[in-house]
Amino acid sequence: MTQSDDLGAFLWIVVLGGFTAFVAAFGIGANDVANAYATSVGSKALTIKQACVLAVIFEFAGSVLAGSAVADTIRKGIADYGCYQGGYMDSAILMYGNLCVVASVALWLGLASFLEMPVSTTHSCVGGMIGMTIVAKGKDCVVWTKKTTAEELYIPSGVVGIVLSWIFSPVLSGIFAVLLFLFVRTLVLRTKNAFSRAILFYPVLIWLAVWINSFFVISKGIKKKICDDGKNFLCYSSGDIKGWNALGFACAIGFGVAVFCLPLYQKIKAYVKSEFEDKAAAEANQATHTVDVGNALEAKEKEVAASETTASEGGARAWASKLWDDTKKHATYGINVDIHASIEEDEKVQALHDNAEKFDPMAEAVFRYIQVFTAICDSFAHGANDVANAMGPFMAIYVIYDTGKVSKKADVGDDAYWILALGGAGIGIGLLLYGYKIMRAIGVKLAVITPSRGFSIELGAAIVIIIGSYLGLPLSTTHCQVGATTGVALLEGA
Repeated sequence: MTQSDDLGAFLWIVVLGGFTAFVAAFGIGANDVANAYATSVGSKALTIKQACVLAVIFEFAGSVLAGSAVADTIRKGIADYGCYQGGYMDSAILMYGNLCVVASVALWLGLASFLEMPVSTTHSCVGGMIGMTIVAKGKDCVVWTKKTTAEELYIPSGVVGIVLSWIFSPVLSGIFAVLLFLFVRTLVLRTKNAFSRAILFYPVLIWLAVWINSFFVISKGIKKKICDDGKNFLCYSSGDIKGWNALGFACAIGFGVAVFCLPLYQKIKAYVKSEFEDKAAAEANQATHTVDVGNALEAKEKEVAASETTASEGGARAWASKLWDDTKKHATYGINVDIHASIEEDEKVQALHDNAEKFDPMAEAVFRYIQVFTAICDSFAHGANDVANAMGPFMAIYVIYDTGKVSKKADVGDDAYWILALGGAGIGIGLLLYGYKIMRAIGVKLAVITPSRGFSIELGAAIVIIIGSYLGLPLSTTHCQVGATTGVALLEGA
């Protein structure tokens, strides 16, 4: 009997693992992905519906099109696979252990999302792997530390590197976000002609945003794709990115996009002016029709009351209609909820927003478009890497069952696409139904987020993530995002 024949009795682990991985992906959508869009929604650059649509498209595209980074997720270097090569029972233990890991990640992300706590999916998964390995094989089978190189620079890896990243990544993200916001605030927002300054600096900001995000996508998102063929001007033969070459290439992309968009800048200026003129006219119009609106609302209330009376007399059909309406209401609550309503509901949050420095709203509107672009790029890169963490333990289960052995060199092959598609579906549903909680926690309650602040926060976090990716440090996008948000918030009043 072969080892794979022996593992046939453990098909239930594969089935249950797929289900729990989908639930974990739901948690990632509700927590990890939601925090990536929290600043865009918090600044009102995007509505929750728009954020959900963009996230579903670009997170899914990143995970499927550039998701070969999943192989690194399966073999993070946390558990020593050599400890699980003693026979089919060791393989079964590792399968069951990964099932426990993905189940614990699913439970933790669900609880954290309910409590409005932004947490790291990567570190949740790593923590589960550490605990599982200690219980199954002992602490000596955990890769506590090892050294990796990045162009002759030694970087601590293993568990030690991860713990260090918990400390340094949010701090560095905060520093970079503060520097960016100081630049924008000093040279644009606090000037007398802030709107004109914003238009003037727009090409520079576009170049900066595209440069940083392009390097982010190249080095963290699609590295595997562009380095699969071996050595080229962007990659070493080892498959690692040539940092300076990639940085220069990304800079050229940013410059090209900034030049290409030159005709759009005056159109944006005219559109923003028209938008605010229409808004002012609408507000003036509203003031003269207050009485009419009040009468219309009263008539509507009577109509609703009458329909409720009719429904109560309609029997089974009315009951079914009411059930459908209630189901629809609860199913779409996550995309229809007003997360900014918490400002008026919480005195501390109200005071936070009242005391924040106010800038020219027309200048802020200019930053709205850059922030949307930044969120899209971050979303694609996040999908290509961190999203795979939900499916990583399940892929380990699937590979062991499919090959009948434990091996770091095992390849998932084309099966990766349907597994990633399963994760992408879970992520989209999680964000749609439950993502509003984390968006509200970071985008409204943690700090005052406007488009200019959100732009600085997202770029500040992205800078640290791409540096960590280049050096091989396992940074958390969640920690970087929260650190950058906190840094900009602490700058208020300075």
